[in-house]
Amino acid sequence: MHHANGPGGTALSRPLYAQIEQQLREAIAEGQYPVGALLPTEAELCDSLRVSRHTIREALRRLVEAGLVERRQGAGTMVVAREAPGGTVQSLRSIESLFQYAADTRLEIRDRRMAALGAEDAALIPAEAGETWLHLQGLRIGQDGGAIATAEVFIHPRFAAIANALPERGAIYAMIESRFGVEVAEVVQEISAGPLPSRIATALGRKRREVGMRFVRRYLGTDGATLLLSRSWHPAERFTYAMRLRRGEG
Repeated sequence: MHHANGPGGTALSRPLYAQIEQQLREAIAEGQYPVGALLPTEAELCDSLRVSRHTIREALRRLVEAGLVERRQGAGTMVVAREAPGGTVQSLRSIESLFQYAADTRLEIRDRRMAALGAEDAALIPAEAGETWLHLQGLRIGQDGGAIATAEVFIHPRFAAIANALPERGAIYAMIESRFGVEVAEVVQEISAGPLPSRIATALGRKRREVGMRFVRRYLGTDGATLLLSRSWHPAERFTYAMRLRRGEG
């Protein structure tokens, strides 16, 4: 298994844990760790890959989400599938799933500026009305090249320096974490349905007042403050949101 790319590597557009996850995926697919086998322990992976335990845990969590491995306390991490099951329904069960969604689509930014928050946007964040945040507007482009959603992002002024360095693929929150040394501890998501606002319908090439789904996500730091807020509209019939709920242990 190859070591993670260091400075000057080619995978710096992705967080380190995503790079480690990809290496482990490849090792599983190539049969280095066959179905039924145990992966090395966290400590062994930290040693061989020269990364932190937090990074390894995030990579393993992504493999669990993908259905490739299972983790059981005291029993290690067992490979349960050689390849991730296919499917076209988006399942968002972790913060890392949001990164994968961002990696699978392209963000086409059409407007970026520092702008004062209006009362409605400030209440959503929450922040003080009149504060100046970095405001991005654009489209999420799917793999077929068509617009699948509008994208609007409000970024705390502490991180405004990323305005001209945003990648087309990958999650903005991950870039903020990497560049500024902060951590997104929680994402609060609200989903609602309603008629597409006129400007949204126009941007997506849909009929006015057609039903859409609105997603608002607040990315919170370890202190509970909002680092960024994203707001997106999807045509209702073109987006499925799937979530698996399990009964808690104990």
